[in-house]
Amino acid sequence: MKTIKQFSVFLLMMSLSSLYAQLPEEIEWKYLQKNYSADSTKLALSLNNKLLEGKYKIPLDNTSFALYDIKKGLISGDAFWYTNNGDLECKLSYKNGVRNGLKENFDSDGKPWLREEYKDGKKDGLSEMYSNGKMSSKSEYKKGKKEGLSITYSNGQILTQTYYKDDKRNGLSTTFYNGVIVSENNYVDDVQDGLGTIYSMGKKNMDATYQKGQRHGLAHMYKPDGSILFESYFLLGVKVSKEEYEKYLNK
Repeated sequence: MKTIKQFSVFLLMMSLSSLYAQLPEEIEWKYLQKNYSADSTKLALSLNNKLLEGKYKIPLDNTSFALYDIKKGLISGDAFWYTNNGDLECKLSYKNGVRNGLKENFDSDGKPWLREEYKDGKKDGLSEMYSNGKMSSKSEYKKGKKEGLSITYSNGQILTQTYYKDDKRNGLSTTFYNGVIVSENNYVDDVQDGLGTIYSMGKKNMDATYQKGQRHGLAHMYKPDGSILFESYFLLGVKVSKEEYEKYLNK
């Protein structure tokens, strides 16, 4: 009987030992040594000059903590951020200390409010934001910079459509209100350049030509039937007479 009791105690101790071996070690973020790569995309974590190895629970502040699987100081695989109440705030993926794959942030109801794709530590691919379960913006990224069409929404309807190149507005940018066009502007390297048009109730109301952010060229006001009400002339942001404008053109 005594042998059976001793064996039962031994099994219990082994079970507890196995349980505690699976629990992540807890270290506060502020105590960790952080070694970033030159472009800040890769992070190595150590404590007392020793690279972390294993599963860790790392309090980030007084309200949240992260769960990381760390190998040779580098976060690997899926990582999770939680509130102290146990609500999931963020899920993201790492490969050898670098963000790779989908990153999702969640609101207090557990719904995603941000979804971003990463490659080699930089945003690359689709980025989406949500408000009250509805999409509020959608953009494409390449190597950490906006590239291509970026769209914002209001109550499920398109609010703006803007084209980007190398993280700057390049090309047409269009604004809507309740599904009706409000304005169209062209950009070169984030500066208004080319034709800009304003609409009233979906009809052209005025337009002007821009050069490097300044009105330069013809500007028009339109009647509701689309005919020109009057025409104005600009040179490098300054309004001039028709004669001065024609003289400039004939230089």
